[in-house]
Amino acid sequence: MSQHDERSDGPRDNDADVTTRTVTIFQGGARSVRAHEVEIKQGGAMRVDADEVEITQGGIGFARTGSAEITAGGVGVVAASGEVELEASAAQIVIGRSEVTLEQSAAAIVAASTAEISHSAVGVLLARHVDARDVRVLFNVPAALAFGAAAGAVLWMLGHWRR
Repeated sequence: MSQHDERSDGPRDNDADVTTRTVTIFQGGARSVRAHEVEIKQGGAMRVDADEVEITQGGIGFARTGSAEITAGGVGVVAASGEVELEASAAQIVIGRSEVTLEQSAAAIVAASTAEISHSAVGVLLARHVDARDVRVLFNVPAALAFGAAAGAVLWMLGHWRR
């Protein structure tokens, strides 16, 4: 069952589309949430559009936000104009215009102006400034370019071989 903030004028059932100022989802879910502040505890949402997002033991498929704080949760894609902080969490793609902080987390792709990463794993990291401690990065920029060139050459050869 989904529990929304008292100020919410939206529906109060699972798989709801919610539009309001403040939304709190506790042990429930929503299809789409549009609000100023969104807090999800042990729940989830498919799509969130908010100024501030806070997730604790929950998940979001796609979040467009000003800032996000995810603790022990999961996110498919986070696109933020401000700061993004993941702690003991996982994300597929994290895009932050300013700073992205990962602590004991994992992300497939991280793109930000500044990345502060500790005790985490990142597949592809694109950042102007990186402060890293005990980090496993699969592809930095030179490695990603080399991989892309090699993959392109192999695909080109396979394309000519098929003809």
